[in-house]
Amino acid sequence: MKTAQLLTKIKEKKEFAGLSDEVVSELLKEYSKKHTLPDRKFSPKEEKVIVKEIRSNLRKVTGMFQFNRKNRKKLLEENKISELLRTHSSTRERICFYPKLKKKISSLKINSILDLGCGLNPIFLSSKKIRYLASDIRQDELELIKRYFRKKRINGKTFVCDLRRIPSNLPRADLCIIFKVLDIIDDKSHRISEKIIEKIPCDKILVSFATKKLSGKSMNDPKRIWFEKLLEKFKMNYKTFSSENEVFYLAGRNKKKSRTAGN
Repeated sequence: MKTAQLLTKIKEKKEFAGLSDEVVSELLKEYSKKHTLPDRKFSPKEEKVIVKEIRSNLRKVTGMFQFNRKNRKKLLEENKISELLRTHSSTRERICFYPKLKKKISSLKINSILDLGCGLNPIFLSSKKIRYLASDIRQDELELIKRYFRKKRINGKTFVCDLRRIPSNLPRADLCIIFKVLDIIDDKSHRISEKIIEKIPCDKILVSFATKKLSGKSMNDPKRIWFEKLLEKFKMNYKTFSSENEVFYLAGRNKKKSRTAGN
């Protein structure tokens, strides 16, 4: 079975149907290289193993945030924003804190936001006063956000971006936000997070981490010391604030040393 057929097979499962073909294809290429897959048709048993392992890897980075994707378009059309946000586990947890978060972002007096691993954040955080650049690996959610931008006449753009393979040509913005993503996509070396911080073409970043374990119990110390050391490495000043479910790091680059990037 060729890569295209494997891709189709992987996305037959509803939870993966909305993922970008590009993201699944890249994961297949990596898997093929790592396991030196033969250039021939796979047996049903081999196909089953490959599809299962790829789905398992995808579930680690996207499945945990999905709560209930049914009727999202209808909820948007009916302007039932609160109900729509509850269809995504991360935004569901953030609903009560969103107003304070939006106020905090507004106080920064920015004109543009780059939201990496956006989920449904733009549906609450975007406004007509700010250019909003939203990216994720789920094509279905990006399409929903695009509909929202059109409906509310927001100056926004969506694009697919897999943070595990972050490109060097990200669009520039005043503020980059990355909520509850780094812990999921990174390993113990934190090399992925380091590359992301290095390549973000923004003077300010706002990053969040969960304050609760998978069991639901609160962490004794939810701060990420490794991330604080990373910010110090890049000579970024930062401060923290918290909600019931997240700890946020608001960091700023020294403008004289800030890297520039093209759109």
